[in-house]
Order: sequence, then structure tokens, then C-alpha cells
Amino acid sequence: MRVALFVIVAHVYCAATNPIVGLFDPACFVVRGDCPNKNITFWLYSNETRDSPVLLNPLDLNPWDFQPPRPLKILIHGYTGYRDFAPSSTIRPALLDHEDVYVISIDYGPLVRDPCYVQAVQNVPLVSKCLAQFIDNLLDRGIIQSDQLHIIGFSLGGQVAGQTANYVKRKLQRITGLDPAKPLFILGSNKRRLDPSDADFVDVIHTDVLGRGMLRTMGHADFYPNFGPAQPGCLEENPNDPGSCNHDRAPRFYAESIYSKKGFWGRKCANWFVHVLGLCPGDAAEALMGYHVPLDVRGAYFLKTGSKSPYALGHAPKTNNSKFLSQLSLDSKQNEIDRDYEPQLHRTLLKLRPFEDDVLDEKLENLSL
Repeated sequence: MRVALFVIVAHVYCAATNPIVGLFDPACFVVRGDCPNKNITFWLYSNETRDSPVLLNPLDLNPWDFQPPRPLKILIHGYTGYRDFAPSSTIRPALLDHEDVYVISIDYGPLVRDPCYVQAVQNVPLVSKCLAQFIDNLLDRGIIQSDQLHIIGFSLGGQVAGQTANYVKRKLQRITGLDPAKPLFILGSNKRRLDPSDADFVDVIHTDVLGRGMLRTMGHADFYPNFGPAQPGCLEENPNDPGSCNHDRAPRFYAESIYSKKGFWGRKCANWFVHVLGLCPGDAAEALMGYHVPLDVRGAYFLKTGSKSPYALGHAPKTNNSKFLSQLSLDSKQNEIDRDYEPQLHRTLLKLRPFEDDVLDEKLENLSL
């Protein structure tokens, strides 16, 4: 009953992110060409320049802009975004208030305007190539070291981060995906979407798994606050479009994780479907979600949050349900059900996409819908 209800709700949420809307709008466009591109800009923030950021020239980077040496965080917005949109609007001030870092907010807003979602997806490879060029120039000139670099992408920006890995000269060390976008990505190959091979460590937060975001695991560590479909407080906060609120909770949770004393602690389980069935071991290992997640954490983790800020609730209560699981012949430390469960495969997209992954990628690039 509960799963059926979520599937129904998912169709309501996804109506607001219909990838077909704007397909034939003359104001929507796809950009082809080389990098750098006038539609993609890079803005450098530090505590000294947070109110007057530096517009960087990707081909002529000034090392003095990055003195003294500090870790560098690159924030990537999503569909309809810009440099002061999520995740920058929440995560950038949290970082600058609590860490001695540089923050770069990318702005590729002209390429992802509403209602041009299909064209926005087609523009992702160009954005990714230009970001890769920018990162390569930073590393080639010794302005930063690879272990100082952390990419954080929200929604479509999470998929930009994943595709950037296709173009950089050196493997990225850490990518964080904040509810990476689902429409037009669920049927593609890993080359098109964020996955664990894109960096030495990939952590993902899923907050709208039956709507705008992915349900399947995508990283080395995947976290499902409130197990992903609906975030508490969103019906009250945005009754007309709770899915948008669910989606936006990912960067909000991440921003709070930077300075939270309680922390967002999740308990390990095999996958989302097993959690929905109530078959997760109640005393499994915990892991801290967010900015301070240990880089050796592996697996899927589930946690609850509050309905308003501050959202973190600290450690999850421990229960011993091993006897119950043993009666079902399930391993108490993990379980025997290990398949991903992604119910949100639109019939419309399936009809539009009767192709293998490699053919699908080519069709998407050529807009053969």
C-alpha cells in the first residue's frame, strides 16, 4: 500500500519537471562549440571577496587569486539555476562561515532556462567540458593540488559533475551529488550520469527519489533522508509543489552538515526497497552524512530528519531485530536482496527510447526524441 501510494505521488511530483515541456519553444537552444564559452562563467569567493567575487578567465588564471593556498570547493547549480541559486545560496555561506576555503560557483544559467529542460540536458556535455578545461588549467599550473579539490553538484549539476569526469586529465578525488537529476538520465549509461567511477570518492544524498531525483544508488556512499520520497515539512512549506521542496532539501541538509553538532547519522541497509519493506537490521553500522562523511564509507544509509531547520537529529536509535530477520532467512548484518529498485521509469520515455545505452546517448545528443 505504501509503495503504491508513493508511485501515485511520484506522477504528481514529476508533472512539474516534465522533460517534454519546452521541446519546441523557440527561446530554447543548444550550444555547440569549444571552451571557454560565454554562457559558462566561474566566480571565485573567499572570506575576503565574498561580497565582491572574482570573475575568472579559465584560460588565464591568476595564481595570486588563490593565495594563500586553501582547499577549493566547486559548486554546480541545476536546471533554472545561476551562481546564487542552490547549492550556492546555502552551501557557499556555510562553507565560508565555518571553513578556510575558496569556493567557486559556476554560472551556466543561460543554458538551463525554463522551460528548456531537454535542451538543458543537451547542454550538459559542453558545461562539463568547460569545467574540465578549467580544472585541468588549475592543476596544470599548480594553482591547486588534486587532493584540495571537491566538486559539489545539485540536481542537473550532479550530472554535470559526473560527466566532467569524462573529460578531465586526472581522476577527480571527490564528487558530492545532491539529489542528481532523474529525467532523461535514468535510461542512459554511466557515461552520461554520476556513478562511483567518476572520482575516488562519490557521496550522494537522495531527497526526491520518486520525482526529480534518482532512486538508485549512484556513489560509494548513498544517503536517503526520510528514505527519499517525501521530506517532512514540505507539504506545509510548498503545498503547490512539495517535490520542489523535497529536491531542495538535499543542499539544505548538506549546508547544515558543515557546522552541525548533532550530525546526520544514517544506518546501513542493502537498498531502498529493503528499507521500505522494514527488513533493515536495526543495529547495523552508522555513517555520518554530508560534508564530514569519512571517505572510506561504503553502502546505502537511511536516516530521519526534522521538518524544519535545524534538521539534524543525531545518532539513529539502535534496535535488535535479528530474530525477526532470521525467521525470514535474511542475514542480520546486510540481507539477501541486493537489486536496485527504480519504479519511476516513465512509460512515455520508454516508448521514446527503445534503444541500447550507446544508441540512446547518440539519440539524446542529436535530440532524436
